[in-house]
Amino acid sequence: MSNNILLIGHSGDMYGASRSLVKLAAILNQEYNVFILLPEKGEIYSKLAAFISEEHIFIHEGMYIFTRKSFKLRFILPTGVKFIKTLLAIKKIIRTKNIGIIHTNSGVAPAGALAAKLRGIKHIWHIREWFGDFRQFWPLYRTYMLNLSDRIICVSKTIATQFPAGNKVVPIYNGFEVPAIGPKPDLPAELIQKLEPADLVLGCTSRIRLIRKGQEYLIEAIGMLSRKTGKNIQLILIGDYVPGYEWQKETLAALIKNYGLEQNVHFLGHLENPLPFYPYFDVFVLPSGEPEPFGGVIMEAMSLALPVIGSNAGGTTEQIDNGVNGYLFENQNPADLADKIELFLNDKSKIVEFGQRSKERIEEHFSLNLHKARILKLYNELI
Repeated sequence: MSNNILLIGHSGDMYGASRSLVKLAAILNQEYNVFILLPEKGEIYSKLAAFISEEHIFIHEGMYIFTRKSFKLRFILPTGVKFIKTLLAIKKIIRTKNIGIIHTNSGVAPAGALAAKLRGIKHIWHIREWFGDFRQFWPLYRTYMLNLSDRIICVSKTIATQFPAGNKVVPIYNGFEVPAIGPKPDLPAELIQKLEPADLVLGCTSRIRLIRKGQEYLIEAIGMLSRKTGKNIQLILIGDYVPGYEWQKETLAALIKNYGLEQNVHFLGHLENPLPFYPYFDVFVLPSGEPEPFGGVIMEAMSLALPVIGSNAGGTTEQIDNGVNGYLFENQNPADLADKIELFLNDKSKIVEFGQRSKERIEEHFSLNLHKARILKLYNELI
C-alpha cells in the first residue's frame, strides 16, 4: 500500500475542526507523505504550508459540503452537480498522487469516502459532529459512512454512540499539549480598568450563534447573578458570528441592555491566537445549547490551568469532571449556569484548585502524545 495520504478538510478557517486538522497533518507527516484538499485557501493554508509543501495542498473551491439547505428541493440539482465534480477532483488526486489512504476530517464532506471506494483504497472518517437534528436523514447517511469507511474515528464516546457498536468505530480524543505563551497581550486601557476591580472575570472562546453556542445563556446567567449578588462580573467573548447569523448581534445587544451589562460584556471578535488572552480569565465557560462533540476550546482552557464550566450534554461531559476541575450545568438553563458561576464567586480558592486539576486532567487523559500514539496505531493496523 502507498504511504501517500490525502487529508480532506471542510473549511479554510482556524476554528476547532481546522485546528485539529493541522495537528493531525503534523502527526501523520512524520511517518507518511501527506497531501491536503481544502475548499478554500483561508487562514488554515498558511498553518499547513509551514510544514507541508504547497505543492501538496490542493484547493477545490467548488467542494461539496452539505448544509441544511442541501435538503431543500431547489438545491438538489446544484448539490448533485457539486458532489459529482468534487468526486471527480478527488479521484484525480488519488490517481496522480498514488494515494493509499483518504482521511476525511469532517462528517459534512461526503465525497472522499465514495472516491476511495471507487478507487479501491482505504478510507478513514473523522466524525466531529452531532447529527441528532437530522433524524430522518441520519440513518441513511450513517449507513453510507459505515459502508464506505474502513475506520470511523469519533472525537468522544458521546459522538460514537451515534453509530452501532463495532470494530469500525473508534473513539479517539483530540490531543492537546500545554502551550507556551508569552506575556499577556495589551488590552485597551478602558477595558483593563473594568477588569481589574472585577469580582470575577469569565471568558468564552467560540463562534457566536444563539442556542447552538449559547452565548445568550451566559449573558443571561451573568445578568441574573449580578442582580442577585450585586457583584461585578466581567465577560470576555472571543469569536465572530457564524456567517449568515450576524443579525443575532442585535438580539444579544438587547439582552445586554435589558440586564444593564453594557459595561460588563466585551466582544473581542475573532483572534488568530486567542490563547495569550486566557490569563485574563478566572473561569472559562462554554455555554453551548446543543451538544458539543468535543470542544477544543475547553481543552485549551484546561491546558492553561483554568477551571471550566460547560453544559451537561455531548462530549463536554467527558472533559469536565464535575466538581473536580469545573462544573456541568443543565443544558439551556441560564439559572443553573448562574448557580455554577456563583460557586466560584463565593469561594475564590476553587479557581486555583480546580485550575490545577484541569491541567493534570489534560496530562493524564488528553495529551498530544496519547492522541498521536492512538492515531498512528490505527494507521498501522490499516496498513
